[in-house]
Amino acid sequence: MSHFIDTALADDVGAAVNLNYWAYWIGEIPLELSDDFIASQASGFRPGHKLLAHLADGIDPRHGYLDLNIHSVWSLLQIRPNLLRSGTAASALRDRLPMMLDSAELSSRGRRELENIRYAIRLAEA
Repeated sequence: MSHFIDTALADDVGAAVNLNYWAYWIGEIPLELSDDFIASQASGFRPGHKLLAHLADGIDPRHGYLDLNIHSVWSLLQIRPNLLRSGTAASALRDRLPMMLDSAELSSRGRRELENIRYAIRLAEA
């Protein structure tokens, strides 16, 4: 998973593709006739609340793709920091962070990105 994140999601295009895919998969983007929209940074999803809530639920050490979920939340908050002001997903993240940061299963990237997410939550609450 680390190699995938380092190579496929390393730039803005990769991040947009990842977030568009997740948003489409969970139904936040309406049905499309072509998958061309996935690679478009412009199409994106709006507003992203459903995606943030879904990804926050996946921040769990029992998931095999924990690093991908953490990285996806981190990427989403990079482009939509206002999502933390909505309440529900921010609350779920805030409640889950202490347990996750104490987890032995957490990679160094995951820990760094969770620390950044925690800082973003603090900024949104200020």
